[in-house]
This record gives sequence, structure tokens and C-alpha cells, in this order.
Amino acid sequence: MISSLAPGFACDDSEGLTSTLTVLGAIFVVAGAGLSLLATRYLVSRRAFLRNSDVTTGVVVALGESRDQDETSYSPTVRFRTAAGREVTFQSGTGSGKASWSIGDSIRVRYRRDQPDSAEVSSFAALWGPSLLFALLAVVFLSIGFGVLAGWLPVSTPASR
Repeated sequence: MISSLAPGFACDDSEGLTSTLTVLGAIFVVAGAGLSLLATRYLVSRRAFLRNSDVTTGVVVALGESRDQDETSYSPTVRFRTAAGREVTFQSGTGSGKASWSIGDSIRVRYRRDQPDSAEVSSFAALWGPSLLFALLAVVFLSIGFGVLAGWLPVSTPASR
């Protein structure tokens, strides 16, 4: 009897299906481990940024617009003055699906004391979003991978039907 796990994955016996599931489980575990490393990298980077940064208030001077197929994302361009009096303008790497800011809005900014051009909007999403996204994806991939490898996820084999 031939069983199809996914397009391109056909097994003619339960040992073949088990072997295929083992490979897929291992792929999910490796991907989850990679995502865990990315999450950790972003977390360590953000903690270092927070330790070496100052907070000030900036002003939104423009809204950047980027389009991806039928969706539009807006990110603020912010001007602020450092504690040393230097004026800096940067575009935030964090955007939103709707324009959350208007030109002229005051906005909290974090910037590195030694590199004021390295700045970001001081919001939870801007500071922690990438770390949390990668961590969540890591948990999902690791759960699926270990679940398949340990037999925790119910998988129908030809012999069990």
C-alpha cells in the first residue's frame, strides 16, 4: 500500500513512512535550533543596545512607505538632538500597516551614545519584536520536530489504518 505524506513524499510501507517522518522531524529540529540562535542573537544585541543607549524625544519629520504586493507599511523618519547637541535623523526599521504616526508627532527615541546614528523608536515592538518573533517560531518548529521524533504527534501509518 502506498501512503502519501506530502507531495513528493510517497512511502510504500510503514518503515519508509517512519524514515521520512524522522527526516522531517530532524529538519524541523534543525530549523528550530537555527531560529533559537537568531532569537538569542537579537536578544543579546538588544540588551547591549539598551545598556549603551540614551533616551530622548524626537519629532516625526516624514513617513516612509513601502509596498509589498497589496499591503502598505509605514515607518517614521525621526529627527532628534543628542545630549551633546548633535542633530540626527533616522528612519525606523519598524513599520506598521497603518500610519501610526503623523508628521510633527513627538516620539521617544533610543540611540547609542557612541553612535547616535544607531537609533530606534523606543517601543516594545521596535526593541523586542524580532527577538520574540524568532523565539516563537523556534518554539513552534522545535515542538513539531520533537513531537514527530518522539511520536507525540499522531501520524497515521498504513499499518494503523
